[in-house]
Amino acid sequence: MSNKIFNTHSFHIPVMGIGFTIDSPIKVAAYGISSTISLVDDVLMEKLRAFYSEKFSLPFETITNKVNDSRAKRITAYLNMVDQIVKNKFEQLKQSVAEKGGEFEKYMNMLPDYAEIKKQFNSFIDNNKTIEEIKNWANTHLQMGSIDVNIMTKLDKENKFNNEKLPVIYNDAHAALRGFANSNLHSSIVLSAGMNPRLYAYFEQLDNFFPDQNGNLEKKVILKISDYRSALIQGKFLAKKGIWISEYRVESGLNCGGHAFGSDASLMGPILEEFKQNKPELINAIHQVYVAALAEKISLFQQNHYLLNLLHKVELVLQRNISF
Repeated sequence: MSNKIFNTHSFHIPVMGIGFTIDSPIKVAAYGISSTISLVDDVLMEKLRAFYSEKFSLPFETITNKVNDSRAKRITAYLNMVDQIVKNKFEQLKQSVAEKGGEFEKYMNMLPDYAEIKKQFNSFIDNNKTIEEIKNWANTHLQMGSIDVNIMTKLDKENKFNNEKLPVIYNDAHAALRGFANSNLHSSIVLSAGMNPRLYAYFEQLDNFFPDQNGNLEKKVILKISDYRSALIQGKFLAKKGIWISEYRVESGLNCGGHAFGSDASLMGPILEEFKQNKPELINAIHQVYVAALAEKISLFQQNHYLLNLLHKVELVLQRNISF
């Protein structure tokens, strides 16, 4: 049997408000369903971390406001806890293949009939495989849903410590980004609600968003945009920092009730058509900026073999299709 891992569901649960999806991964990620956590409220995350730590018998030590960089540390601790809970539930799910009505059966039943992984499984068990063989198949082929996070880029309030104004990197959105970067998650951050140049520039200081020596991204960037022009402008800005956009998600001013965009208020259809017509141009234009940015970094750090590898492996990154 091939080791290829197939996509499961054709949908994801987007971020909804501050709290509606803040613990969704704990409930759905083990079944292969991706969802997005808002990073706005670190106080709420700390309360939920206490609740779920007790529920799942995990160690817990509170992070108070007196702790330096408390916002980022709370976010990191919460995301790490969610990651641990989901992985534990996923391992238990894979071991339940022999249980009638168990979690493994629920996982398979929730998949659409056209899902490639479900077809592969049905074909696999038609050959009267043993329980042990099915467990091995599950270990190889099943995948968890992605635990993604969201930052509303304009919510970047300045903060103080001991009545003294803190540097920019301690602003709300900056701290949230750092909290995600320091977490154990291998997933995506969804940037929404407009462009924040100061925050975007901060990505450059976080190594997790650069590809590794094999061209893989530990942490990806997903950009919510209102139209093609917005995608091109923001994509180029981040590319100049050496940051690649793995996915663009379109939400127009008329289709999204949560934001008011400074656009022509076009409907989704014409917006998507413009992307369809200009997709190669978008990829190529941003690619050129991206490669130039990495080359400039290498010229500044000639002795940095990690960055040299980035340039050599950049073509691997470009093979990732931008999705819409």
